Amino acid sequence: MAFDGRILVADDESIIREFVAEVLEEYEVIHAVDGQDAIDKIPEVKPDLIITDIKMPGRGGNEVIKFAKRFDAQIPVIVITGYTSLDIANECVRLGADGFLSKPFTIAQLRQEVTRCFEERHGASGT
Repeated sequence: MAFDGRILVADDESIIREFVAEVLEEYEVIHAVDGQDAIDKIPEVKPDLIITDIKMPGRGGNEVIKFAKRFDAQIPVIVITGYTSLDIANECVRLGADGFLSKPFTIAQLRQEVTRCFEERHGASGT
């Protein structure tokens, strides 16, 4: 089941942002070029879901997670990263991340993680 929603995608790699936007074309996808851009856009955009890379120049994904959860603890955050380790995953979960995808991830994995986060936030009925 698809949910209407606004998704903020924060990644310093434009190809990743464009890939995510293409895969999730049924959603309104807003791009953030780095962590600071994401943090600046969260209050303005009020996203229903955030997808963020961890390693970005300047402010990274960890700071995006912290800010997002202070802004609205209910915003689901999915972390995408090419730097997979148990320490990074544990830190993301500790900060409040709701999902974790290792690059490269598949279209199916991305869709499944987004759907799961929306279902957990809005319930299986989509309300």
